[in-house]
This record gives sequence, C-alpha cells and structure tokens, in this order.
Amino acid sequence: MKRNTKQGEVILTVIKSAGRPLTPLEVHELAVKKVSRLGIATTYRHLKSLTESNQVVGVDYPGQPPRYEWADGKDKVHFACRSCDKLFALEDTTGDAPPAEAPEGFRVQGFEVMLYGICPECG
Repeated sequence: MKRNTKQGEVILTVIKSAGRPLTPLEVHELAVKKVSRLGIATTYRHLKSLTESNQVVGVDYPGQPPRYEWADGKDKVHFACRSCDKLFALEDTTGDAPPAEAPEGFRVQGFEVMLYGICPECG
C-alpha cells in the first residue's frame, strides 16, 4: 500500500481474519462495521492497492465476482459451494506437480485446483 490508513488496515484485517476469499462487497460489509463512513469506492481502491503491493491476491471463480484473500505465501485449493456461492480456501495437499500432464511443447507456469460441492452451512 502506498500509505497506511485506518481504512486500509481495517480492510487488510478483515481479509486476513475471514478464513476464506471474500468478494469486494463482503469485504466492504465487514469493514464498514469498524469504519462506519467507509465508502464502497474506497474499499475498491484499497483492494487494488493491497493487490498491487502483494498483500492480497485475487481468486477467480468462473461466473462469479472476483474474490480476495490474504497473500500468506501458501498454495491453496479452493472449494466452491454450489448452494451459497461462497468460496473457501483449503490446505493444498496436491504437492507441486500439476494434476495433469501438459502436452508436448506446452510449458506449465502454474495451476489451480477447484473443488465443488455443498458447504457445511448449506448441508
């Protein structure tokens, strides 16, 4: 972040303590409980700044808004609940090898694993 502000610190704390990737609206709803006059545009600006400073990473889930999680340096597998659309970060137990072998001539630069199903809250 270019400069530390109370809003930025609150937004980073919200993301760190969430335990799962959050949409910008979820971040805003949680942060506004601590900084009542926080505007949604300010939330988006801080998310951009936190991403640029590598404190937060974006998590893409096809057909859904972007989500953000704390960049703790750990590889993660994500679980998407098909009932409530929440995304959850799980410990990566896949190792460093991709789950499939790339065809000859292709260079793998990274991979993501996404699990789908129903979370405990949705039963």
